[in-house]
Amino acid sequence: MAVPSVVREGRISRLLLIIAIVVAEADEALYIFVIVNQGSDRPADVLTVPFVASFIQLMAVLLGVSMLTSPAVIRFRPALRAGAAAGLLVLGVFGAFSIGAPLFIAGAVATGVAVRTLTLTPGWKSIVSALAAAAVVVALLVTGFEVTARVIECPTDGSSGGNWAGIVTRGFSWECTGGQVHFQ
Repeated sequence: MAVPSVVREGRISRLLLIIAIVVAEADEALYIFVIVNQGSDRPADVLTVPFVASFIQLMAVLLGVSMLTSPAVIRFRPALRAGAAAGLLVLGVFGAFSIGAPLFIAGAVATGVAVRTLTLTPGWKSIVSALAAAAVVVALLVTGFEVTARVIECPTDGSSGGNWAGIVTRGFSWECTGGQVHFQ
């Protein structure tokens, strides 16, 4: 029985995926380190940091799983790699002034490998699954930001405030006074 050529992907593709995973994970660790060491005040939007860290982790897992040689995984390689690449690229753009550059680079590397994978698995099913996976991952990222930005935890004493510009929804401003949040 002939083994599909995509099973025998080159060492360079695997090495590039490992580099993308390591860069994304190192960036995630640095992100968490910086947030934890910023001081005693927690961010008011308490779920955004865990969401971003989990999202980066998910993208690394997708890339890692795509390197497995199981026939079931091989069939989904284009989708796994395109989804992870899109997620890292978009998060890299969103975080351009903080954690974004390494994520964008990891996404660009993953994109190169995803394109190479598509050339090894020609056909409309591979292309459609890759595009669909990329769209789903980007939708997950945007939805995650839209939802987590609205979960505000106010300090019990003092006041604070902020705003969220929104990505696809209308932005809002908020103010905390005496432990209560007020949206404007």
